[in-house]
Amino acid sequence: MCLFFFCLRLTRTRTADSVASETRRIYRRSPLPNQTNLRASPGTPVSSEDQFHPERSGTDRPSNERMCGVHIEVLGDQELRYVTCTFDICDNLISFIGVRLGKNVFSPTATTVANYNSKLDQLMQELRDRAVLNIQGGVQQIREDLASLNIPESVQRARDDHTLDTLSYAGSVGLNQAKKCFNGTRTEILKEILHWINNTDPTTPRILWLHGQAGKGKSAIAHTTALQAKNLGNLGSCFCFTRVRQHEGLHKKLVTTIARDLADRDPRFRLLLAGIISNNYALTDTEDIAEQWQKFIAEPLSQLASSSTRNVVIVIDALDESGVDDTREGILDILTACGANLPATTRILLTSRPLADIGEALRTKQHILTKSLDDVDYDSTTRDITLYISTKLKKLDGTFCDENIRQLAAKSGGVFEWARLACDFILPRMGVIPKERFCQIVSHTGDGSNLLDGMYTTFLEELVQGSAELLRFRSVMRQILWSKEPLSIKALDSMREEFPLAECYPVRIVLNFMASFLSGTTDTSTPIRPLHASFYDFLLDKNRSGDFFIDEAEVHNDLALASLRVMQAGLRFNMCALPTSYVRNSDVVDLAKRVEENIPLHLLYSCRYWAAHLQNTKVDAELGEHVKEFVLGEQILFWMEALGVSKFISEAYRALVSAEQWFQVRSFL
Repeated sequence: MCLFFFCLRLTRTRTADSVASETRRIYRRSPLPNQTNLRASPGTPVSSEDQFHPERSGTDRPSNERMCGVHIEVLGDQELRYVTCTFDICDNLISFIGVRLGKNVFSPTATTVANYNSKLDQLMQELRDRAVLNIQGGVQQIREDLASLNIPESVQRARDDHTLDTLSYAGSVGLNQAKKCFNGTRTEILKEILHWINNTDPTTPRILWLHGQAGKGKSAIAHTTALQAKNLGNLGSCFCFTRVRQHEGLHKKLVTTIARDLADRDPRFRLLLAGIISNNYALTDTEDIAEQWQKFIAEPLSQLASSSTRNVVIVIDALDESGVDDTREGILDILTACGANLPATTRILLTSRPLADIGEALRTKQHILTKSLDDVDYDSTTRDITLYISTKLKKLDGTFCDENIRQLAAKSGGVFEWARLACDFILPRMGVIPKERFCQIVSHTGDGSNLLDGMYTTFLEELVQGSAELLRFRSVMRQILWSKEPLSIKALDSMREEFPLAECYPVRIVLNFMASFLSGTTDTSTPIRPLHASFYDFLLDKNRSGDFFIDEAEVHNDLALASLRVMQAGLRFNMCALPTSYVRNSDVVDLAKRVEENIPLHLLYSCRYWAAHLQNTKVDAELGEHVKEFVLGEQILFWMEALGVSKFISEAYRALVSAEQWFQVRSFL
C-alpha cells in the first residue's frame, strides 16, 4: 500500500497539486493491513468516503483502478521516468530495511504488497505503451481565439499572474528598513551611489561592487540605497543573501525572484515576461541561470529601455553569504559576461566581502565600478561612528564626556558593528556599572583585524560564567547553528523536549541574554537569526572563539531523533481538517490558514529535514528503529500529506533517497 501510494502521488505532483487530497482518498479507501476501519483522530472531520460524498455509493464511488486511469491520462514520458525512479527508491529502501534488520518485516502484509506491485507493474506498462498526445496545435488555437477576444484587464492580469507563479520566488530576502544606516551617517558614500544611479551618461558602468571587511556597514548602505530608490519609484528588486539560509539554495532563485519583482513594478515588464514564459515554459525549471537572466531580465529591460524615465535599480546584498565558491560561480559569470549588455537605464548595486573569487571575477571588468569601504575617508567614518555612539549613550545623563565618546570611536577602527556591540556592552542593566564596562573596552589591546572577535569574547566572558553555564550555552547555540533553517524560541523548545534528558531545558535560559547578538530573542514566534553574520563565523572557528567554539558533536543525532519523535506524535490523518478530498489544494481558499493553524513550525521542520539530519549521524540502533517504524508505518502517508498541503512535496523524494543511502552505508547488526 505504502509503496503504491508513494509512487503514484509523487508522480501526480508533476502535473497537479492534489497530493494531500489523494493521500486522504487512497488512505480511506484502502486501509493498511490489520487496520480495516481506521478513522480520523478525535477532533478531525469525517473520514469515511460516504461522509465526504454521501451522494456516492456502491459502484458510483471511484475505484482504485479508476483513479489509476485518471493518472495515466495526465502523465507523459517525463512523469513516467519519475515514477520509475521513485518506485526504485521506495522498493530498495523498504527491502534494505528488512535485510539490515534481519527480519521478515512484511510477513503480515506480503499479499497486499504483491497485489499492489502487480497493479503498479500493469500501470507502468500502460504508461510505456501510451503515445504522447500532441496538444501544441490545440494550445495555439486557443491562444489565437483568446487574442481575438476583448479580454478585460483584470482577467489578463490574472492569467499573467498564473503564468508568473511558475517562477521560483525567494521570500523574505528583500528590503528591511530596520537595517538602514543610522540617520545622519554615511552621507558621502550614499550621495556617491545616488549620483551613479542617476547618471544619464550611456557609458556609465551598469554595476557597482561595494566591498569591505565584516562590520563595515555594507548591508546598511545596501538597504538605505534600496529604500531611497523605493521612495523615488525606481527600485526594481532588492535581494539579500544570508548565511543562515544557505541550505535553501537562494542562489538558484536569484534571477527568477528579480524577474518577478520587476514584473510587479512595471505592468509592461509583466506582460513581456508572461509572454516569454508562455512561449518557452522549460526556462522556468532550467539550471541554466545565464539563459534565464538573458530571457527573463536582460531582454525585457532592453525592450523597455527607450521608454524608461528613470534608471532601474537592482540591489544584491551579501553575495559572499550565498554559499561556497561554486554556488556563486554562475552569478559571477552573469555579472561579468552579461552585465555589459544591460541597457544604459539599469543599475546593479552589489555588496560583499572582498573574497578572492569575487574579486578575481569583478575587479578588471570595465562595466563594473568597484568601491572599497576600507578606502573611505577615515575622518568621515570616525565622525559617523562618533555620532552613533554619542546618540546611543546620551541617555546615561553625563556619565560619559565627549572625550570618552571620542575614545570609543577611535577604538572602533571604523567598524560599525564593533561600535554597536560596545554600546550594548556599556548600557546599564542588572549588575552592570557602565563606567567599568567602558574602561574594560578601552583597555583591551588588539589590532583592527580582530576587533570584532575581541568584542565578542569580552561580551561572552561577562555573560557565560562557570562550566555549567558554558555547557548550556554550547548546547543551545549548537541547536541554533546546526538547524537547517532558523527556528523560533517556541519551535526550538518543542524540538528540545525530545532531546536527551540532560539537555531538556528551555532555550530562554541562554537566549534571554543574547539580544546583542541575535534577533528574535524577545518574541517566541520570531525565528532566531544573527544580527551580524560575523558572530556565527566567530563561534564556528575554534582559533577565534576558544572556549566558546561550537562544534557539531551529536547534534544531528539529537535533531534527527527529535524530528522522528515529533512526527510520530504530531502527524495524523487529514492534518488540516479539510471537509473534502475531491478538490485541488490550490482550490482550498483558506488552505494557508489551515496549514498555519494545524501544522506547527517544529512539526513542519521535522517533516522537511529529518532525513537531512539523519544523513549526518553515526551508527545508532535506537535511531534505526525509529526510521524503520516511520518508513514502514502509516505515518509516512500522513507525512506526505503534510508536505503536500505545505507545498514541499518535492522534498519527499530527496528525503527517501537520503534515508536509503543512510541504510546502505550503516549497519545496525
